Amino acid sequence: MWGGRFEQPAAQAAQRFTRSFPWDRRLFREDIVASLAHAEMLGAQGIIPAADAEALDRALTDLLQELVSAGGPSDAGDEDIHSYVERVIIERVGDAGRRLHTARSRNDQVATDFRLYCKGLSLRVAIGLLALAHEIVARASTEVETLLPGFTHLQSGQPITLGHYLLSIYEMLRRNTTDALDVFASADECPLGVGAVAGVGFSVDRDAVSERLRFSRLSRNSVDAVADRDYVLKMLNMSSVVMVHLSRWCEDLVIWASPGYAMVEFDEAYATGSSLMPQKRNPDVAELVRGKAGTVMGLAVGVAASLKAVPLSYGMDLQEDKQAVLRAEADVLAALEVMHGVVRTLAFNRERMAELATSGHALATEIADYLVEQDVPFRSAHEIAGQVVRVAIERDVELWELSDAEFIAIDGRLKPDLRGWLQPSAAVARRSAVGGTAPARVREEIERAEQWIRLYQGRVRELEAQGLPEELVAAWRTDRSDT
Repeated sequence: MWGGRFEQPAAQAAQRFTRSFPWDRRLFREDIVASLAHAEMLGAQGIIPAADAEALDRALTDLLQELVSAGGPSDAGDEDIHSYVERVIIERVGDAGRRLHTARSRNDQVATDFRLYCKGLSLRVAIGLLALAHEIVARASTEVETLLPGFTHLQSGQPITLGHYLLSIYEMLRRNTTDALDVFASADECPLGVGAVAGVGFSVDRDAVSERLRFSRLSRNSVDAVADRDYVLKMLNMSSVVMVHLSRWCEDLVIWASPGYAMVEFDEAYATGSSLMPQKRNPDVAELVRGKAGTVMGLAVGVAASLKAVPLSYGMDLQEDKQAVLRAEADVLAALEVMHGVVRTLAFNRERMAELATSGHALATEIADYLVEQDVPFRSAHEIAGQVVRVAIERDVELWELSDAEFIAIDGRLKPDLRGWLQPSAAVARRSAVGGTAPARVREEIERAEQWIRLYQGRVRELEAQGLPEELVAAWRTDRSDT
């Protein structure tokens, strides 16, 4: 593609080092679809003969269908997917193929392809997030009144309900979903037609190309258009936050599955055994999600570190963004899929959860609240409740096991009706303010979550239908392998 300036070929080591085909071959659909739009525009504007534009259209369409059926292009030593497509088209239609690169550079071509790819990927991530959120909300609806220890610092804090806990994971996924669609919006800008850095010297119709590729807006500055990778950073940062959320949840599940807690048990389909210890059921899936979270975070930091030193407009450093996004894609989509199976099959030990929900004198706050109801200032009530806990520790009993006399000895306002406050079910029921763990509130939030999921499933379908070229959507639906 650039050999006319050179008298000798690149060294094999340099070729191996600089070629990106093993990674960007995944962009074959985007490159062909963008080339179709470009060729149509060149013909319509009279920049190339209409017959050549028609030949390019037929050849590109045929190539797309062939590669989708084959699961992607084979490696024939091409530098990248862009040179692969151009080489094949030239082989098939001759000089008409040599006209395909008129009025574009690989700089704006790469940017266009990758923006299309990131738009599609953002929707695939959103689909995975919504599917997992739907499963979590479904499980929450069956655990509205199940007691669960609420931890802070991994110490017993206050009883909550399992349904409320599961909805906390939903809230994380909800934010992740809106972040994914923000990535779509960030990538939704067409750079094709700005050339390498200065624009192009032909009467190109950039609006027609943008509309054909379903971009919502044009890039307005040729230097920025080929240099911008903000959407890549947003994609990687969004992916990092998704993995951080999944990792924190998995940390809980690993702890809860340990013998000391025994609150959950992983289904055998999502657990592994030991090559030496026959009794083991290891939560390896959850542990690997934790591990991959660090990997994805590293990819985001790596691309940011590379970008900060790239002078405007383009440098080969930017080629590294493809590897980072494609590796993050593999880990994020796989983690969402496997955690969907985990939550669907996870067994909850409700008796053990209820037992631990009140361990560590987790109902002490109820004593303080009881006193506040009698017009005791909270800080004073907190001190009295702490005295009750100290006596219970000394006696090695739970709070409700103290006698009426012992309560009154600590403070005369601690009357027998306090015992009603020290029932776990009553304690969670009292947390009925918005955001609280009361079963009545949890039921309301489940309904709200179900409505939100349906709304955003619809939005994703609309974006796929209206914000992506038809050929690209059809290719994705036919070939989801992403080789």
